Amino acid sequence: MKGDRYLPDYKLVISDPGTKNAEPLKVKVKAVDSIQQDTEEKDNRVLPLCRINQKTKERLGADKFLTIEITKQEGDKRVKVKIHCVIEESQDVPEGEVHVGKHVAEKLGGEEVEALAYRTKAFQIAVDQGKLNIMGYKIGDTFDLVVRNVPLKLKITGGSDNTGFSMRPDVQGAAKRKLLLSSPPGFVPREDGEKRRKIVRGNVVSTELVQINCIVVR
Repeated sequence: MKGDRYLPDYKLVISDPGTKNAEPLKVKVKAVDSIQQDTEEKDNRVLPLCRINQKTKERLGADKFLTIEITKQEGDKRVKVKIHCVIEESQDVPEGEVHVGKHVAEKLGGEEVEALAYRTKAFQIAVDQGKLNIMGYKIGDTFDLVVRNVPLKLKITGGSDNTGFSMRPDVQGAAKRKLLLSSPPGFVPREDGEKRRKIVRGNVVSTELVQINCIVVR
């Protein structure tokens, strides 16, 4: 059977060009009962919620999204854990604190932890192809998306299929083509003047793509 509900999700990689030289701020992250997990968080369809007060937000230079980062020990390795959140302002949160749900705190390793917070540079979410409705759009086209009640205007900058073949803005259509390339996307030369024949996809969004790269437009 065929139908939109059988199409795989698009993985949207959303970058914010407004985030430049984001300075991290040491914060205390606390779990609170008043922030509940959205059912779609488990499938990475929405970002979790976090609360900070206005002064903390201003110090961070944050907009709509915040990244919380910790480094923790896993066996004999030190690993970084990053969680991207949608910001909700609240004057009930003390300055220098970030309040999160207990499900987020669990990933950070405790209900009260020290962490770094900074304005989010990029994040990923999964979106149903049938609901997104951008089939036939080209690199450079824009579309609207709401991420946990945050309306965004996004511009398509590229993408790739399930085998990793990249879209190229200078190739018309959606089909795969084998071309002699000297630059990205699709080929990164190791030496000046190096060229290789590589398979790439055209600049049109199709059902064969699994990842769409976008930037926030303001």
